[in-house]
Amino acid sequence: MTRLLEDIADAVERGDMRVAAQCITGSEDEFLAEVGRLFDKGEKGSQRLKERILSVVDRLDDRLAVDVIRLAIWDDDRLIRVRGLQAAYRRRLDALNMELAELLSDRSSDFEIRKWILHILTSTEPKYFGRMIRKLARDHSETIELRREAIFALTNVADDESIGTLCAMMGDPIVEVRQAAAWALSRISSPQSIPCLLAALEDAHSDVRDWAIRGLRDMDDTRALQGLAEAIRRAEPEEQVRLIRLVAEKRSEIIRRAVTEALESPSVDVRREAAWALSVMPYPPAATSLRALLDDDDAQVRNHARRALMRLASMDSSGIL
Repeated sequence: MTRLLEDIADAVERGDMRVAAQCITGSEDEFLAEVGRLFDKGEKGSQRLKERILSVVDRLDDRLAVDVIRLAIWDDDRLIRVRGLQAAYRRRLDALNMELAELLSDRSSDFEIRKWILHILTSTEPKYFGRMIRKLARDHSETIELRREAIFALTNVADDESIGTLCAMMGDPIVEVRQAAAWALSRISSPQSIPCLLAALEDAHSDVRDWAIRGLRDMDDTRALQGLAEAIRRAEPEEQVRLIRLVAEKRSEIIRRAVTEALESPSVDVRREAAWALSVMPYPPAATSLRALLDDDDAQVRNHARRALMRLASMDSSGIL
């Protein structure tokens, strides 16, 4: 190890990244020559030194950072390649994107490496690489894990084409893919996705339905909330419970009205969930129905109804109880 690299390593070991960066910027030519030899030789025991060098990248200018990261992503050591990609992601550097796209297309590349490349490309040049990522997400010959990461990465693109791709993938035969697509659509939260999220409420897998519910719930869109309210009304009791539990935090007139209607359900589980939800999201028009539940045969229903009424009373001194 040369004196310069030793000084940098010692500063990193002390946690003094400012001094480490000063060592590099004060001797740029020497540093680039030394670090080039370090990565080229691949000597035994050099991994720790490489990691220390990469830990300083965040304090370097873009030009120096790109030079160091380029060495790292082509290193023989898998961990160093991943660390280099993580540094590129943190810095949102796009200078290496064409090289990274080449690596992404290589199916023999490690999953962790391809995963980080996906997120770098969509966080730096989402429009340019959007088509490539959409194609990968749809590719059934790729692993489920990588397809899921491509779907997650599309949340950074969020254009019409990507939303259309995600909606189409809600019909994928693989549940993990449908679940990832529902999550991505809930994250993008675009009104364009309302029809496919409403359709997903009938998916055979509960995790897919849950993300569809969350996506619709979190949109400030009357159509989405009305769709959820209708789903609550027509669902079987078990699914009604799930829907009510997931929408309870949404203080929407549309949702609270549907939950109030559920107080009269013949299912004790639905009445329990609805009474509990109205203790979380108070709704004065529900007072009459809640009072009726004070005589319910089920103790939990009575307790939740009592709490909901007490919550209303604390908000309004009109003598509701």
